[in-house]
Amino acid sequence: MSGILYKNFLAYKLDLITLGIIDALCVISILLATAFAPTHSPEGMLTGIYPMIYFFMFFMSNIFDHQLFAADEKRAIGNFVISCPSGAKGHVEGKYYTLLIVNIATLVICLLTDTVIYLIANSTMYSSGSVLMFLFCGNILYTAFGTPFYLRFGIQFGNTVKYGSLGVLLAIGVIYFLFGDISFILESENLMETIMTLISGDAAMIIMSIFLVVSILLYWVSCKISIPLYKKGVEAYEQ
Repeated sequence: MSGILYKNFLAYKLDLITLGIIDALCVISILLATAFAPTHSPEGMLTGIYPMIYFFMFFMSNIFDHQLFAADEKRAIGNFVISCPSGAKGHVEGKYYTLLIVNIATLVICLLTDTVIYLIANSTMYSSGSVLMFLFCGNILYTAFGTPFYLRFGIQFGNTVKYGSLGVLLAIGVIYFLFGDISFILESENLMETIMTLISGDAAMIIMSIFLVVSILLYWVSCKISIPLYKKGVEAYEQ
């Protein structure tokens, strides 16, 4: 497996460098905003901006993941992979392990950044730890959903399904925002404080723990499903 991971990261190298630069710029912007923010800046404003930047970092890690499959989308390569001792199982599991490592690395970077800004602000700001765990679990689920389509039908169709589903979720969110019950937003004097208090409670921690376990479990199920799908998908790849 170590050889497969090395091959994956080598093929993914340029995208990882780009992703690393993006993450570094995001971290620098967060630290500068915390260190040099005017004393009269509303606390909720900065506290609300940080989760948005963290979301962007996780989203970008998901944007680049399809590049991991691009180099292998050839029938000759697929047949060679299947004939190797590790077979389709090792190939597919290597992809999943690689994407999981990238997601964990993004989570660690965000957690370390959040810890630093919490110390810089003298513990006067809300920690984004709960938000980060939610983003990590959501990214894992999103990857688990999209990867089988990449392996079975190729990058083009996989991207269509993956980002099409994201568009549907955004549309549902907009519809709810327009016609649903958003009284908690309209009635809140400090929306960010209300949200951070809500997601930091004991009940939210229990839900988050369950969400984490479910996300990892579905990621594992997705991996197992993808192995036979990859074998079928190889026959549909171009020469």
